[in-house]
Amino acid sequence: MSLNEPDKIDAVAVDGNELVLLVVDSLRWNVYQKEHLEMLQDKYNSYIRYIDIKGYKEQFPNKVFDSFRIDTVFKYQYDNGFVKMLEQVKEKLEEKKIHITYRVVEGE
Repeated sequence: MSLNEPDKIDAVAVDGNELVLLVVDSLRWNVYQKEHLEMLQDKYNSYIRYIDIKGYKEQFPNKVFDSFRIDTVFKYQYDNGFVKMLEQVKEKLEEKKIHITYRVVEGE
């Protein structure tokens, strides 16, 4: 799974009363930064739609979630444009109880 498949959820987990959706980003940032951001935005929009339509109910029919986390794992150091993009949508996502976390996983 990857950014090339925006309509697929990379992984789903439950952490207490929080639903965690994983985004795996293995693309480099040094080329096509604008396209990379657009791909991430498409992936996030797909995940937000999944939350909005309660797509998780099929897998967790009786579970009530208090919040949602989209955990983004980067293979390479992310670009400053990514952080700016998140700042622009942070408040709107918080209204939906959605939080985006991100980290770089070193190594091959």
